[in-house]
Amino acid sequence: MKIKSHSLFTILLGTLILSLHSCHTAEEVIDDQQQRRLNEKEAKELLFAKSQIPFYCFYSKVGIDFTDSNRSNSFKATVKMRVDSAFSGTLSVGPVIGASYLVTKDSVFFTDKMKNCYFKENFNYLTAIFGTEIEYQFFQALMLGLPLGLDEEIKYNYKHTRDYYILSSYKKKDLRRIEGEEDAIFVQYYLNTTTHNLDRIAIQVPSDTVAIEIDYQNRIAYDSFMLPEQTHIKIVQPKDSILINLDFGSVKLNECKEIDINIPDSYVKCK
Repeated sequence: MKIKSHSLFTILLGTLILSLHSCHTAEEVIDDQQQRRLNEKEAKELLFAKSQIPFYCFYSKVGIDFTDSNRSNSFKATVKMRVDSAFSGTLSVGPVIGASYLVTKDSVFFTDKMKNCYFKENFNYLTAIFGTEIEYQFFQALMLGLPLGLDEEIKYNYKHTRDYYILSSYKKKDLRRIEGEEDAIFVQYYLNTTTHNLDRIAIQVPSDTVAIEIDYQNRIAYDSFMLPEQTHIKIVQPKDSILINLDFGSVKLNECKEIDINIPDSYVKCK
């Protein structure tokens, strides 16, 4: 699916929004003793428990590396979020703030300070970046290192290897039979058998020929909540592949900041 392009910062905004989760620095202490294997019920309960958010405000600075077939860029961003509501911040290259953004539950607002222009889009814009339909909750979960797209009504298939408990919303042998279902999305969650952290998510959208791989790395404890220090995202579409690496720092929880965007009267709509 072709990605719309207003400017460099416009594309980078999409990568930021498909980022944000959190982090810091530290090392987890892992018990060397062999742990008892979780059964299917226990693994599912563990996965769903990880979707809980025990705070209401989030702030972080994040370094973002973005690569596709046409460009490779690095930039810095700030993220201010109110859980289940909205998030906003700035994007900068070096010391220069080049853009600001606001994401609500249904729209994206963006100002390009280099071109004195702005745009407002609904989530169809972000859908074009990912190559499949995207909603606000998808980005919030991605920002915070949570499992994406959980559904209590779905029967999850379970298996375990030495390293992972794997819960899937499909069986591989069924893919050929259901590839033609337009609304089908297939997700696999990888829970680490030692740390019990969610390490990886693999998403397939057969109707759009899109695959998304998300790797959460080096989780850090903030109170009782484990946030990834880094997230690596790979999006494979028929016409391109996108790699996004996120590196978070200066995380603050429940220190609420104003979430807004200022669009000067002199700005025109970005073309």
